[in-house]
Amino acid sequence: MLNIISWLRRESAGWTPAETIYMLTCTAAITVISIRLGDDLMGIISAVTGTLYTMFAGKGKISCYFFGIINTVLYGYIAQKATLYGDMMLNWFIYLPMMFTGLIMWRSKRDDQGCVCKTVLSRNSRILWLLVTAAGIAGYAFILTRMGDKQPVVDAATTVLSVTAMLLTLKRCVEQWLLWIAVNTLSVAMWLKVYLTSGNSIATLLWWIIMLITGIVFFIQWCMALQKSSSNNSAEQIK
Repeated sequence: MLNIISWLRRESAGWTPAETIYMLTCTAAITVISIRLGDDLMGIISAVTGTLYTMFAGKGKISCYFFGIINTVLYGYIAQKATLYGDMMLNWFIYLPMMFTGLIMWRSKRDDQGCVCKTVLSRNSRILWLLVTAAGIAGYAFILTRMGDKQPVVDAATTVLSVTAMLLTLKRCVEQWLLWIAVNTLSVAMWLKVYLTSGNSIATLLWWIIMLITGIVFFIQWCMALQKSSSNNSAEQIK
């Protein structure tokens, strides 16, 4: 029991009042608006756990992966119902195992407050990641077109960018947030089309809008943290 209490205190350390209020406001807004607009319970739970995953990941807390596991299972099913097969396969076959991988990789890379230590890519690594990602998007868009995906290019872009961003998340790189911002922007457009067409998945659409805003906020925060680490000669660069 004492170990659980100690773990909870460790995971809640470092949150400012404004960040706590923002997290609670986002989850409450998604829940209330989705209920009023008639979204189902699965969509609401998926959106709320996805929001909590991003919030805790942005703070560098290993507990983010517990929320992420729930979100990936439910979101994959929602994407399958919307015939967004790229998103479905991304969540079930890539994100889900990566969540368990993240639990292992982050455990040994935390500071005294339980926050993950942040890193930055070298210039050559950024170019390499960019080229591989672009090639992946082109190839996957072709596959999804043959599968009958309704939005193959956007779906492929969100999928491949998400895989790259998740890999950079495991490596604790600040560049992950630039990719998440791109993914979130494309996802807002994709799920807006789904909502306007069917009137469903409002919780998922609201979640992506919030994730877009949150990604921008955490990109700024991680950059500031890395600048502080650089001034102390403690920043880690990934080659």
